[in-house]
Amino acid sequence: MLAATNEVKLQKIITQKWIAGFPEGQEAWSDYRRTGYPKLFPVIKNYSGGTISTQFGVRRINYVTSEKATNAGGVASGVAKLGGPDNGGTRVWWDTTGPNF
Repeated sequence: MLAATNEVKLQKIITQKWIAGFPEGQEAWSDYRRTGYPKLFPVIKNYSGGTISTQFGVRRINYVTSEKATNAGGVASGVAKLGGPDNGGTRVWWDTTGPNF
């Protein structure tokens, strides 16, 4: 393990954390989006109509209908800052595509 790269060490840690956190999935899902680990099975059938990448999966939760109805200005401001549409395929600010190290 000492000779392993930082990337391999991160993969092992996040995979163990994913297993431990699976019953409460929000943190595990966030770690996956942030690091790309653990390696998950690819999606066989993507029903998103092209809005969500088969390779990367769901990146965020859409604004809910009640928020759109009661806080239209806030939703519009938030969507403008996303840099993409209000759908599950748009990355959030900390969900990067760059390397972990």
